[in-house]
Amino acid sequence: MDVVILHEPLTDLQLLANSIQTKKQEVGGYLLGQKLVATYLVQKIMVVPEKQLFLPETFILTESQNKLQILGIFSFGQETGIKKKMKQPLFCEKIVLFIRREKKAGFKINSSLLRFDRRFYFARPDRLLLEVEEGNV
Repeated sequence: MDVVILHEPLTDLQLLANSIQTKKQEVGGYLLGQKLVATYLVQKIMVVPEKQLFLPETFILTESQNKLQILGIFSFGQETGIKKKMKQPLFCEKIVLFIRREKKAGFKINSSLLRFDRRFYFARPDRLLLEVEEGNV
């Protein structure tokens, strides 16, 4: 399973990483896009307050309004708290990106995929690909 983050959502994540908002509080939201055969194609991000992030109503409303699938979530916050809350059927086969700000690299992304086999567990995607330049259309 591959995760591909296109140029626009990657730029949005970089802007969030550098913003004052992420330095003062935890920020997270949904990764929107398309799930192809063996690839999660992230086309857009959407910041969502943590209180609403795991609610089925928010999940369903977001997918219907954006005409894209929710592929998972991203978080600039606590990894253990997010992983605990994700362990529910709604987020099965969804990815999670944990983003840490780093002075030299800008930010670092750790990715996981929530799976279920008699219990919930997190697996690593095969590859995380970042589109660093906008393609010609």
